Amino acid sequence: MNINKFHLSSFLKHDEKFHLARVNITSSLDLSLHLHDYAELFWIEKGSGEHFVNGSKIKLNPGNLVMIRPNDTHTFLSKGKGLSLINIAFTLETLDIFRNRYFNDSELYFWNNSKFPFQMKLNENTLRRISLRAEDSMKNYRSFLQLDSLLLFIFLQITVNEKAPVNSEIPMWLLNAVQNYNNPESFKLGVKGFAELCERNINYVNRIVNIHYKKTLTEFVNEFKMQYSANQLIMTSMPIKVICSNCGFQNIAHFYKVFKSRFNQTPREYRKINQMIV
Repeated sequence: MNINKFHLSSFLKHDEKFHLARVNITSSLDLSLHLHDYAELFWIEKGSGEHFVNGSKIKLNPGNLVMIRPNDTHTFLSKGKGLSLINIAFTLETLDIFRNRYFNDSELYFWNNSKFPFQMKLNENTLRRISLRAEDSMKNYRSFLQLDSLLLFIFLQITVNEKAPVNSEIPMWLLNAVQNYNNPESFKLGVKGFAELCERNINYVNRIVNIHYKKTLTEFVNEFKMQYSANQLIMTSMPIKVICSNCGFQNIAHFYKVFKSRFNQTPREYRKINQMIV
């Protein structure tokens, strides 16, 4: 099987510093099997298909984000309505800068040593955010400043909780859920909302959370709710009963009890102290 080598310079116009495009792939004939002299990041917006990468086929669906290393050989297979994706191609120099500054000890993302490139599933909100951010970048001159800004935005959306230990054995699906369990829509569904982000059943998620974090799933999700509520109490004038509801508590007395056990203050006391002007 012939393998082509793509060069970043072939995709750049004038003195552009990176390539950014929305691509539609409708058949196996759209793109040849290839590797390249640059790093590539792409995510699927619509459609379904297969990623033929390093000799194997991996299913692709909306929300799948993949980071391709230069020596990964890959192409796409799709039928019917095809695949719609956004891809970013940039120099290895930029990849080195990001590793040295932000991911020095990381074995994730572009720097994993496994057979297959790093892949994760974005939730709908994150997918929408990074697609909108990429569309904004498409309107501007493709400078290093635009590239760095876009990549930092994407990494900030997908990187896992900073408290997670280096080389953690915590499953990526759990770390991804930890990163994205941060809004009233999920909070109002309680442990069910967290399990949905994990794409696993509640009992299994509860067991894995207990193994890695030494907490029940209820205790675990309440920590996220309490941190969210604390931020809202400091940063907004939103009524406490609304914050309580947004955190998924139907009983405000129970909300007060959980909050006080976490911060040793009632929500009202916490707001009063932290909103004081010194």
